[in-house]
Order: sequence, then C-alpha cells, then structure tokens
Amino acid sequence: MPKKYHIHAKVTPLNLDYVYKFKIERGENCINCGKCTKVCIYEAHKRGKGGDPRKMADPNTVVCRNCFRCIQECPRGALEKSLDKDYLNIGGSYWKSDMLITLWKQAEDGKVPVTGAGYRGPFTGPGFDSMWTDMSEIVRPTRDGIHGREYISTSVELGRKLNHLSFDECGNLLSKIHDTIDIPIPIIFDFPEGNLSPTVKVALVRAAAELNTCIVLSPDHIAADTKKYIKNIIPLISHKEIDKHQALIKSVRMVAIDYKDEVLNSLPALQNKIKKINNVLTIVRVPATKSVEGLVAQLAQSGAEIIHVVADYCGMETGSTGTDRRLAKDIIRAVHLKLVEDRIRDEVTIIFSGGIAMAEHVPKAMICGADLTAIDLPLLIALGARLYEEPEKIILFPEGLEKISVRTIMHRIVNLMGAWHSQLLEVMGAMGIREARRLRGETGRAIFFEEIDNDTFGKLFKKEKL
Repeated sequence: MPKKYHIHAKVTPLNLDYVYKFKIERGENCINCGKCTKVCIYEAHKRGKGGDPRKMADPNTVVCRNCFRCIQECPRGALEKSLDKDYLNIGGSYWKSDMLITLWKQAEDGKVPVTGAGYRGPFTGPGFDSMWTDMSEIVRPTRDGIHGREYISTSVELGRKLNHLSFDECGNLLSKIHDTIDIPIPIIFDFPEGNLSPTVKVALVRAAAELNTCIVLSPDHIAADTKKYIKNIIPLISHKEIDKHQALIKSVRMVAIDYKDEVLNSLPALQNKIKKINNVLTIVRVPATKSVEGLVAQLAQSGAEIIHVVADYCGMETGSTGTDRRLAKDIIRAVHLKLVEDRIRDEVTIIFSGGIAMAEHVPKAMICGADLTAIDLPLLIALGARLYEEPEKIILFPEGLEKISVRTIMHRIVNLMGAWHSQLLEVMGAMGIREARRLRGETGRAIFFEEIDNDTFGKLFKKEKL
C-alpha cells in the first residue's frame, strides 16, 4: 500500500486588503472588559499589543465566522456589525461573494471552513448545487478520513487504458499496456488568464511541484526559473507547433494540444509524431460546445489518451449565448454517458475545467463522470484577486501583490489545496469510498434534484421524463 498523501498546510497571511462580509465596529461605550475575547473562538477580538494592553484592539474581521456571539455577550452592547459594501459588489450569479471569501480563508490556513452560524443557504440550485452526495457511511464510528485511522487514496491515473486483455494459446500477454501517469490528487492547475506577474507565475509552478500535480502552461510562460520543475509542467501548444517545440517535448511527461478540426482526422499521426520525439502522453483540449460529447467520443475512438473538456469560467457551454446552455454537471454527464454508450469509457481519461469553484465541486464533477478536474480562478482568488461577473468578467488583483514573495504565494496555493484535499477525504469517507477512481460516474451515490422532482411531481404536472 502506498504511503498516505498529506498536504502540509502552514498559516500564511497575505497582509493585503481583502473583502470581508461584515464590518465589526467597537463603540465608545466599550469598557474593555474582554468578554468578547473569551466568547470568540476565532480570535476576532484581542487586547491591544504594543499599546495599552488594558484596552481592546480593533476587531479582526478577516477571521470572523459571523456567529454573532460577541454581539450577544457584550454587556454594554458596544459591538455592531454591518454588511461591507465591497462584499455586495464582488462576484455574481455564479461566483458568489461568499465563495471568494471562503477561498481566501482556506488559502490563509489550509483548514476546512467552519461557519459559526451554520449553513443558511438554499438546498438546491443550478448546476452542482442541484446534486447531493450520499453520506450514509458518516454514521460509522471508524470513518475518519482526515485523521488517519483508515486509508483513503485520492490518486488518479492519467492515460489511455485497455478495456480488456488478450492472451495467446500459451497464456502470454498479447495486449500492449499503455503508459500512464499517477498524480496524488484529482486536480491539476489550468493556467489562469490575465496579466500575471513573474512572481505569481513562478509560485504557481512551484506549488504544482510541491503538491506533485501538474500545471498547464503555454511555452511563452515557461521561464528559465521554472524549468527545474519541468516534469510538473504540461505545455499547451498548437498541433502545427510540434516541430517548433521538440526540445520542450523531450523534457516533459505530458503535452496538451488545442483542438482544431484538422486534429480529429490526423490525431493518430500527431500522437505518433510526438511519441517519436518523446514517449509522453498527449492531452487534447476541447471546448465544451453544444455537441462536445460527440466530439469527445470521436477523439476517443481515434485513440486519444486524455481529453480535457473546457467550459467557460461559470461552468457553462461555450460557443453560444442562449438561456438553454448546459451547466458543468450536465456537460460532464453527457460526455460520460456517450462514452459508456459507445463502450469506450474506460479507455480514455477525461479532465474537466470551468466553473470548478469550491472543494465540493471536485467530487461532484467526478461523480458525474470526470476522472479529474482542472482549476484556474480559485488560484487567483487565493491570492486576493477580486472577481466581478457583471457587466463583464473582470479580475482585479490587490495592490502590492507583486511585492509578495514566491514562497508566500506558493504556500497559499498549497494551503488551498490542503483544505480541498481534506474535504475530498471527508466526502469519500462519508460515502464509504476508499479510492478516488471509484468516484467516477458513481451517480448511484448521489441525488439529483431534477430527477427526484420529476419522479415526485412529473405525472402531476405532466413534466417530461429526463
């Protein structure tokens, strides 16, 4: 049995201005009794340091979990809370402001988030919010994924696989076993769009290496100070640039090719051309268009090893603007079920990206049929980036980020993945699943709102069966 994979988190404050949900204010009628320091388990209230220790310091809103205990327990009613105006403006219909704050806090300490007031949101919604995972095994006293009493593997295997083995009359294996690559978490980094500073670029690559996963980069972003981590880099190139980047292909383990129409017909030749340069795995990167499942099936039948399906940043279909665009959950299920129908699902690895915003989206994407996920925007939000959806997608980086050290930025990314890994272990343990690869397509261990709604009210309201 391989050694347990563990991500070592380290508290890493960024000391840059960021959004918080509530603004806590201490009134002049505060008597500095310190009652708030005793009741706040998150240490939002402390006595002053460097000044008069008899007086209370300004409240630390960043660590507040909004349990309102300090407000209730203050004997003079000296504490007040109000919604921060920036909180009301960031995010949008998909990337909600609470998501951004959660990602920021996870990058701070690497811990599973705790909300003092409990969950008060809706229990269903579009996309991943309309599915719930089966947590029936959570009642078992031996279920303890993140504290080490049982072995849970989160590793996944990338590459083409055989759906059966062939032997000759003497029992010798005739089938050619394809090369595969294991990574310890079902997450790779998809290089985010935007004008990133050299420090951030290097930190993202170093974080991928620290986590033993990979990051997709265009050759233009592969600088001299990142080449020592070249085995963790997946260069993204055009099929016409294979000859141009032969030296780069010789040094990596995987290479990604942007899909174009001519790639489908020439895929075997392209893969053979790459194999002659270096025995690497080839990823074909396809946009999540209306007919993506048919395209993925054709690529798989043509011998594709790994297919990366890319939705837009809100996890929706690309190439159209209609209201009937599918969301991530439905895109992944359509791709998976098409491959199952064609009896080739086990032969190809499917990566999905776009709209993977929270830790829970990783196991949900895998349950819908993905082998692993790729993330981009959460990496930037962990560094303090503010995302605005309306009227158009805008990403604003905090002032002073370019002065933060590579090590600090790297630790925040590692912390974020540590929090996500812990939550993945918790979900898998609660579902009674011990290997991440068994999550793939395990829809029987999930509940989909549309299906139970149709089963319950479909006949009554004459809804069409899904």
